[in-house]
Amino acid sequence: MLYNPLEQFEIVKFIAMEGPLFGYIQIGLTNIGLGNTLILCVESLFGFILQLVKNQIGPKGQPYFPAIYSLFLFILFLNLIGLIPYSFTATAHFALTLGFSSTILFGVTLLGLHRHGLHFFSLFVPAGTPLPLVPLLVLIESVSYLARAFSLGIRLAANMLAGHILLHIISSFSWKFITGSLLGIIMIPLPLLFLTLLYGLEIGVALIQAYVFVLLTCSYINDALNLH
Repeated sequence: MLYNPLEQFEIVKFIAMEGPLFGYIQIGLTNIGLGNTLILCVESLFGFILQLVKNQIGPKGQPYFPAIYSLFLFILFLNLIGLIPYSFTATAHFALTLGFSSTILFGVTLLGLHRHGLHFFSLFVPAGTPLPLVPLLVLIESVSYLARAFSLGIRLAANMLAGHILLHIISSFSWKFITGSLLGIIMIPLPLLFLTLLYGLEIGVALIQAYVFVLLTCSYINDALNLH
């Protein structure tokens, strides 16, 4: 509870460390620094996804930006929370990711039908196709269109699952190496450094997979809006 309106501008230390190092040094994390960092990250993600929507869909994609941005943050959150030890990685399960991708494809199909009516099915017939080849190409394009739901979901789950399995194997091997001999105890910094780098790589993979998911979603929306 704020008893004074000026209390909202008070600088509060969350973490502080003081000591006689190099004369005297004071290190701290305050609400000002933490707030600016969080705001900068949120604004950067906002601008990044907005530019992605503009590049992939164009001006017609502006109404779909809130949904795409929310989808990106949701998948990124699920990916990152799975990196916490003893947590649950929802996006590493095919049932969830295939449910996401199937729902997206179904929504995109409804969008195309609402926007173009029966003309939407011209998406399955490439321009300039000879009449005798139309049935075959319609079959091929239909299978390719439906396969989007599987490829979108399987790609996300497979990459997250593979990364977590690798992290589990390497961490288990490192623990056995450290506790198995005197040499392992002496060389503790090496496996810890390797695990730290691998963990950073998994954070990058979590970000990239969320980006790829919304990138392909934007591509599917663009096909439904512009029929190409």
